[in-house]
Amino acid sequence: MIGLVGVNHEKAPVEIRERFAFDEAQIELFVSELLRLEPFGGAVVLSTCNRTEVYVSSPKPCGRRDIGAVQRSLCEFKGAGQEAAQLFYTLQERRAVRHLFRVASGLSSMVLGENQILGQVKSAYRISASRKQTDAVLNRLFHKAFEVGKSVRSETGINEGASSVGYAAVELASRIFENLAELPVLLVGAGETGELVLECLAARGNRHLHVVNRTLERARALAARHGAEAAGFDRLGEQLLHCDVVVTSTASPEPLLRRDALKGIMQRRRGRSLFLIDLSVPRDVEESVREIEEVFLYDVDDLQLVLAHNAEKRKGEVRKAERIVERHTREFFDWLSTLELAPTIAHLKERLASISEEELRALKRRLPEETFQKVEDFGQFLQGKYLGLIVKNLKSLSRNGRRVEYVDLVNELFELRGGERE
Repeated sequence: MIGLVGVNHEKAPVEIRERFAFDEAQIELFVSELLRLEPFGGAVVLSTCNRTEVYVSSPKPCGRRDIGAVQRSLCEFKGAGQEAAQLFYTLQERRAVRHLFRVASGLSSMVLGENQILGQVKSAYRISASRKQTDAVLNRLFHKAFEVGKSVRSETGINEGASSVGYAAVELASRIFENLAELPVLLVGAGETGELVLECLAARGNRHLHVVNRTLERARALAARHGAEAAGFDRLGEQLLHCDVVVTSTASPEPLLRRDALKGIMQRRRGRSLFLIDLSVPRDVEESVREIEEVFLYDVDDLQLVLAHNAEKRKGEVRKAERIVERHTREFFDWLSTLELAPTIAHLKERLASISEEELRALKRRLPEETFQKVEDFGQFLQGKYLGLIVKNLKSLSRNGRRVEYVDLVNELFELRGGERE
């Protein structure tokens, strides 16, 4: 019923992940096209700097054909060859559900326990749900994921310490520069990640902070909260002349800092080194910038070395979080299994009522009205008793629908064609 196709930081480098990045408009278009071509009940696309994942639901168990259809659609939409599918991971049913719960909990993040991912999962669900591109199964699944993410963060210490990409970026910069607090730092982009970067820099005592953003008002608002100076994009070149550390975090589909332009700026910097930390996917800084002398470029994948030590310290919290994920996975499948029973119970009720009505019609012509009324009442009493007994035992034997062979057996015994599972 549930399938997943994805690519993330564990399976593919940033140059591959950026090819499969989505913005909201692209998600709407892709999901609409996917649901038009394939018999899925719904689909949700989660796209962040570290992952792109497509979740689908189907009335039937999710099989290879379903997974293959999602892979093909994803590659075609992004103009990627089928060889790119080798980098995808595919999960079905319980493994797909467990994976989503781990993602929402921050267990699958590059930054262990990061807080941003839960909001990103909520945003991904909102995009599809607001356009009626989800069904009852996906609705329940994602609301359960929100619950899991919240429980993990409140019941464990998984998000203590480095719990954001912004924190990790500042940690990386501080390892490079012992005097980071004294250096002029430029932030390009004024989104949530950018704000986390500024918060961490300000907390470390840096008072030489600058923000550049396409929307000047937003840059000013962010700068005012953290004692920084704001400027519009028209002053980006000027800021690059004076700042020694640059952190970029935007949603631009194209690189903002290209080799030729930056080469000219470096000539004017007269030999002063420039350190660039690119947190964006797609990337803000052209890869060939690495070729420029005295320019040092780090991307989001370089943060993994910084984060390894922090993750090691929280192994105990990870185990607690995994137990919470497992508990909620069982609860979700307990609910999902009742969906197998519901049609069978409804059709069984209809079947018994139909048999009863047919027999009573034959009796009505042969019995006095008073006698027939007593027989009818007793028939309805027996019908209710037997229905209750069958449903009770069916729930018990099938473990609330998880052992589908018992559900199928009842469908065959009572010829409940409408209740058969597809």
